[in-house]
Amino acid sequence: MRRTSTWLAAVSGLALVSTPIAAQSAPVGTASGTDITNTVQVNYTVGGVAQNQITATDTFKVDRRINVTVATLDTAAVTVSPGQTNAVTTFTVTNNSNATLDFLLAATNQASGAATFGGNDNFNVTNIRIFRETGTTAGFDASDQLVTSLSNLASGDAATVYVVSDMIITPGSPPVLPANGDIATVILSATAASGGTAITQTPSTTPNGRTTVETIFADLAGVATGDTARDGRHSARSDYRVSGAALTVTKVSRVIDDYLGSSSPRSVPGALVEYCIVVTNASGAAAANALALTDVVPAAMTYEPGTVYLNGAFTAPDTCAATGGTAGSDSANYNAGTRTVSHTFSSIGAGETRTLRFRAKIN
Repeated sequence: MRRTSTWLAAVSGLALVSTPIAAQSAPVGTASGTDITNTVQVNYTVGGVAQNQITATDTFKVDRRINVTVATLDTAAVTVSPGQTNAVTTFTVTNNSNATLDFLLAATNQASGAATFGGNDNFNVTNIRIFRETGTTAGFDASDQLVTSLSNLASGDAATVYVVSDMIITPGSPPVLPANGDIATVILSATAASGGTAITQTPSTTPNGRTTVETIFADLAGVATGDTARDGRHSARSDYRVSGAALTVTKVSRVIDDYLGSSSPRSVPGALVEYCIVVTNASGAAAANALALTDVVPAAMTYEPGTVYLNGAFTAPDTCAATGGTAGSDSANYNAGTRTVSHTFSSIGAGETRTLRFRAKIN
């Protein structure tokens, strides 16, 4: 008997978005193991007399065609913050086979430098985990099930799966974090299995048995390395794009007065020195919030009361002007016990600059 296989298209992502729990569809094709019986009937006469009808029957079993589709539901890179934990990408795993199957799941980082939704992958996420939507609440939450496989996914059904990762390159104190604009790609693979073991295809050299069920693979090639067509697995990818602040900090000083009448004041004992601190957030970056700036006055210097000035215009190379901003206060901005000048800026948006100026005398 001659058999052919058909590659089936992926289940509609739109339908799965509107019902992100477990999408149930009609079974795909005649179930494997089904007996298909066909009977021929022969009627005839002898000498004008009708004879008993003769029949012949053929029966064979439907073989198992395995086809799985993994698809991302993320239509663009998922925006994340540097250091964010439990960042979520969303996939569906659809059983396009004609049998109920298990599927082994694996989530990995894509090789660095590979193409993504909008650039090249340039860092790897950590603490990758896989969760299956339980149906308690649509969307990833604490009630979803941590899994390494899907059990008994019926023919035509789909499961929503979340790949959850941390935006930390290397854990530590402090951790190594990605920068604004960095991209990481995760790949989810699903492999057809039974009882925890990947299913193998019936060798092409094995004769087709009329009373046995053979297995053939009909899946498309996926994005994972080595995921070829008709290998019993499929894979898809989703991207994270980091949206972080891109801060630069500059600290400069200049001698205001050495009290010696010099046209070019020198940093001698008794001289008054002005410090200028400039914090800038790059254009296109995310806002930096609650930015706490602290600066300890050197032990060889004495803070000059009433000299804190905030958000004055900066003139390169070393001047924070006492214009365009607001005067600080000693009670709010200077702690005599710790000799610390401090201020918290509520927010520094993309392309914005904040400054802090103060003065101290050389002892």
